Amino acid sequence: MNRSRRLVTPILWSGALLALLPAAASACSVCMGATSRTGPAINGAIFLMLGFVGAILTGLGAFAYNLAKRARSPLPPHAELSQSMTGQEDTK
Repeated sequence: MNRSRRLVTPILWSGALLALLPAAASACSVCMGATSRTGPAINGAIFLMLGFVGAILTGLGAFAYNLAKRARSPLPPHAELSQSMTGQEDTK
């Protein structure tokens, strides 16, 4: 109980301070609409990072799909023969 109170109290105080001082919580000049070449560059960087995340998630999804597809497929004949000869048959 005491630990959660120690965590919540600073959060509440900082939220109250930001509510009372809105000028301190304003956005930067690029976000507020200033005309500069920085805004499009930042937007491009954000979309590039989103593209990287999407590519990684797509790769992980493809890997999971490949594993699921291989788990459903039967063993090739040479592997099945090898298992039966060594006595390692799977008893389901």
